[in-house]
Amino acid sequence: MKNFIQFVLFLTALLFPFSNSPNLYSQYSSPNDSLKIVEKVYLQSDRDSYYPGDDIWFKAYLVDASYNLPTSHSGNLLVEFISPSLEIIDSRMVKLTGGLGNGDFHLPDSLSSGIYNLRAYTNYMRNFGDELFFNKDIIIANSADADPAFSVSEKIINKNPEISFFPEGGSLVDNVSSIVAFKSVDANGNSYDVTGEIYSSVGEKITDFKSIHKGMGSFSLIPAPGLSYFAIIKNYKGDSVRYEIPESFSTGVVLHVSNNKPGEISLTFNTNPETLQLVLNHDFTFTVTDHKLPFQTYSFRLKSLNNSFNLPSLDLPEGIVMLTLSGASGKPFCERLVFIQNNEDARITLKTDKTIYNKRDSVSLRVSLSDSTNGAKEAFLSLAATEKIFTDNFSRFPSTISSWFLLESDVRGLVEEPSYYFDPSNPDRFKDLDLLLLTQGWRDFDWKYRTMNYPPEYGFTISGRVRKKFADVPLQNSTVTLAIFKGGNPLIEILPIDPGGRFLSERFDLTGDAKLVASVTGDNDNLKGWLLLDSVRSAPATVNGLKHRPYFIQNDDQFISNDQLTNESKVINNSYHKFVQYAEIKTSIQKKYKLSDTIALGEVNIIAKRVDWTESAKSRSRHYLMGTPDKEIVITPELEIYNNAYQLLSSRFIISPFKTPGWLKRMSYPLYMIDGVKATKSDVMALPISSIERIDVVDDPASFAALRTLTEIEVIDSTGMPTSVLGFADGAISIILKDNYNSYINKAVSHSVNIAFSGYNEPRLFYSPRHKSTLESDYKPDLRTTLFWVPNINLESNKDLLLNYYNADNSTAVKITVEGITDAGVPVAASTVYKVK
Repeated sequence: MKNFIQFVLFLTALLFPFSNSPNLYSQYSSPNDSLKIVEKVYLQSDRDSYYPGDDIWFKAYLVDASYNLPTSHSGNLLVEFISPSLEIIDSRMVKLTGGLGNGDFHLPDSLSSGIYNLRAYTNYMRNFGDELFFNKDIIIANSADADPAFSVSEKIINKNPEISFFPEGGSLVDNVSSIVAFKSVDANGNSYDVTGEIYSSVGEKITDFKSIHKGMGSFSLIPAPGLSYFAIIKNYKGDSVRYEIPESFSTGVVLHVSNNKPGEISLTFNTNPETLQLVLNHDFTFTVTDHKLPFQTYSFRLKSLNNSFNLPSLDLPEGIVMLTLSGASGKPFCERLVFIQNNEDARITLKTDKTIYNKRDSVSLRVSLSDSTNGAKEAFLSLAATEKIFTDNFSRFPSTISSWFLLESDVRGLVEEPSYYFDPSNPDRFKDLDLLLLTQGWRDFDWKYRTMNYPPEYGFTISGRVRKKFADVPLQNSTVTLAIFKGGNPLIEILPIDPGGRFLSERFDLTGDAKLVASVTGDNDNLKGWLLLDSVRSAPATVNGLKHRPYFIQNDDQFISNDQLTNESKVINNSYHKFVQYAEIKTSIQKKYKLSDTIALGEVNIIAKRVDWTESAKSRSRHYLMGTPDKEIVITPELEIYNNAYQLLSSRFIISPFKTPGWLKRMSYPLYMIDGVKATKSDVMALPISSIERIDVVDDPASFAALRTLTEIEVIDSTGMPTSVLGFADGAISIILKDNYNSYINKAVSHSVNIAFSGYNEPRLFYSPRHKSTLESDYKPDLRTTLFWVPNINLESNKDLLLNYYNADNSTAVKITVEGITDAGVPVAASTVYKVK
């Protein structure tokens, strides 16, 4: 019989296998290989601002940062929705296929106003702290909150601005001309434009300086031996404030970079006579590094005070690279970051059939990818059409997939208006980007000094250990049977126990909620021992303090007056008030008609429903019994007078420890099951009647044939005492627990566990209605904010894609945004706006 059971389980595992087949995940073979991989992730959400009760729709892109190509290095992505108080409100485990995945959140109606956060990361990223995690601010505005209580407000603090100075290449060297970049911020950390003067320590004025973009600028300086230098600027009150400039060194090398010619970078290594005399016959190494991985290396010697070198850039990876000059010992003399942009030709084009529409009009949208030089044949895209007030109304140049992958994820601190540096309409964007790299600098990931504790994940891991019931020692000669119940037939796997009592199943693939059942069996298929299951999901990463971008400005807990606001701040302040007023109108109409902000496919009228065995206690029991029971007992309040299930079954003449005449059909040796897990008589006697939903019985020999198996039965020995032996059951009893007692069996039965198990998030399908009916009786307001959401678009180069959807009932501006990445590793983004009158 044992062989027969194992054969059935083996056959089930063949038909419904765990995901243990080889895949791209197996490419990860050792910790050393991990050092060669840098993962980055980006989320596109349908919009940036929401009301309580709205839906957030998102698309995830995971890339190998060295080439910005979608990667299968990790298959699991954790996406979290975090409150202003740094609490994880909700989370989704997203399955990534080829580096791509999507999902959604439904926001609780009780959310208060504030800056919330979408955070995304893989398990592998945790090896480097939270440096590589994706974070995006999400604005929640609750119309019931008063303006002063809105937690995203930022106070103006009347303190001196802070200014920092950054010599190009790292250090100033005596008698060598250097470029010194600077960045000025206010007390809140936001950029602060300044003008000032540079003086030497003997009081001589050297030069004037002025910020040219977001508090950043630069000036030239030739430091003299023995002198120091300082800057004088004006504070908020007009008073002069002094700031020291870093001291110069007597020896060293200064690196200067310029991008004067397309396809190459001009490099100059300048030094002084004292240094040249020391290094004249020594080798130097010049390295081009992409995310701490050497991309190109050159060896040469400094032969004069000024040494020039042209570096071809067409073959360099897109994005930020580091240029390092090192001595023979490997110690760097100077370093410099540069931005490489070789893929100007990849473009996404969006075009609607009109620029002005009526309410509920059909919108025809044409999407195309043009690419002529970098070899991209396909782009992986996501697209959202939403009311413009909910998108980038609080920032002129919000974060995009290009700015995140190529810039924001590689520099220290927040980057204000990041997409400014990728907008072709800004002629000074590359010059300003160079200032940003000179000031905010490189994030050093210290690969060689990090312990790789978090491997990449692909699927889920179920593990634990087995010990003896009354001694903490491994249970030998035993196996663990795992079963996942989620509709249809269960997924089953039989796992061996290692000498230490451990068992493990990796790369298990499951989407949605299910039930995990595990039990330990020893010799002769007996249930025995104590099964201790590890957590099926690791604890989330710690949420550290999040630095938010400035959105709404207030002073001393009150919004400041318009005459105190800058032009940009006036726009932000007015946008917020319009946003809240809009919320009040929409909320009142939505409550009246019981409408949703977005219409998900799951919210349409259901005219029929497929019966699934997981949907009721009755259907579950019939599944476990492999058919219809002969007797059914539904537990009612009247039956709760019995202490336990065994007492109830005995009173109903269903079971008896003694042989009885066949016509009574009382079972002496039944097979017990609790939620499908084989149990003992002692387990049933320990089960309170209040924990049970129903009990089903099979006692007809013909019906029981499929379940006939060896089980533990109680007999009377020669001394007249009851004892347990193995024998064939003469019936089956299926006990189904109430939903809120799913964890009870973990306490009542030591050799088995029965728990709820959540796999990958099952993303909902976005549904856009097709407005046709004009009958008054059929009319309901359509107040959708997100009109259209398509998370998965594969667009071929030089081919058009046509999409259609319908407008809602709002007179508004609609912004269509598409983001994605090409198969050549080029991040792409585009947007267009039309009006609904």
